[in-house]
Amino acid sequence: MSVVIEAVKAINWTDRKVLVACSGGVDSMVLLHALIAIGIQPVVLHVNYQLREEASELDEVLVRETASNNHLECIVHRCPVELTKKKGVNLQAEARQFRREQFANWNAISPQHVVVLGQHADDQLETFFLQLYRGSGTFGLGGMHVERNQLIRPFLELNKAVIYQYAAENNVSFREDESNTKAVYLRNLFRTTLLPDLLQSQPQLKESVLLFMRLMRERQLELDLEIEALAVKWEDDQEIEIEKWLALTEEQRIAFAYRVQFPIWAIERINELEIGAVGNKIELDQFIIFKLNKHTFKAKLPSIVFPWDFKSEEIGILPSVFDKETLFLDADLLNGKLELRFCKVGDRIASLGMKGTQLVSDVLKDAGIPLMDRASIPVLTDGSLIFWIPGIKVSRVALATKNTRRILQIRLFKIDCEQRNPIL
Repeated sequence: MSVVIEAVKAINWTDRKVLVACSGGVDSMVLLHALIAIGIQPVVLHVNYQLREEASELDEVLVRETASNNHLECIVHRCPVELTKKKGVNLQAEARQFRREQFANWNAISPQHVVVLGQHADDQLETFFLQLYRGSGTFGLGGMHVERNQLIRPFLELNKAVIYQYAAENNVSFREDESNTKAVYLRNLFRTTLLPDLLQSQPQLKESVLLFMRLMRERQLELDLEIEALAVKWEDDQEIEIEKWLALTEEQRIAFAYRVQFPIWAIERINELEIGAVGNKIELDQFIIFKLNKHTFKAKLPSIVFPWDFKSEEIGILPSVFDKETLFLDADLLNGKLELRFCKVGDRIASLGMKGTQLVSDVLKDAGIPLMDRASIPVLTDGSLIFWIPGIKVSRVALATKNTRRILQIRLFKIDCEQRNPIL
């Protein structure tokens, strides 16, 4: 049996909802072929960054045709050019963030939703030297995990040569990205120049590094267990007992930061907060941590003014003309109290005129809402279902009809954030 097939079979796929990230390159096309070969019918995701003109379009065509030939659903996201081509942008960072957003949208649907990626042992080796160059510790030097945070990488123990061999033996179509050989990016410099020279002089180095990385990942898992109780307490109550924080080793504090998504630089700031060197609070990207008393650190979400509100009232009959600022629901079909809030990653809507549900992020993308503005779009929900993206999309669920007994009219209005008065 092929080692490629063995690697894919080693993963537990039971009850998993599988999305395979497919660029069109040999790694992802072999991964897709192997998944199909063992009976998995994944959804195929392709991200077209629109950076290589015709070559990018041909990559997309290959992925679409392969999915179609195997009767698979194919999702294609085209990365907005303003994200990757504007002056001064870090192209790779922006592209990576856009790709991660698509993964997060899929994984947010349920814990059973997973994204499968084609990285292999050669990628691990490059990652190690990149992280070593950047001065990383245990978490960086451990590299990628076969399975972590709903991301699965079956090929991490396989060399690139094995993947090419599988492609040749099984007539797997793929495309080469010539930009992967250009030494304009640090990873490519390691890939094309530094590592080949190093491995030629020290052939045993690759296995030694990969073994060291496995040991680092095992240590990561141990650290995860050591900080589990404290992390759960933080996630539930947004509190850390100062005494327990001070008892953590530096490694454990880094593990805690990874778990709760603190930036690593925040660790030293929290240490300074304990001794009063930075006042009584520090501001992170998502929240503020302050010293509640001599025993406790606590987080507080920053004050964000929500600039919309709505009024609801029962009416006797549906109007003959509708506008984008008004929605009509069947009051008897609502499960909870209506609220207007910002949309979140993973929100879905059962759009009127369509079967199934759509990710709200996809609806906003299709509506031309810029990526940086999507988190500030309001949605109307009863706590479990989304009924309305005002001005953009209406859900077919609980929508009032001429036969509705109790028609609830919802009217949206903008708030003057300084005066807190409706803008009429």
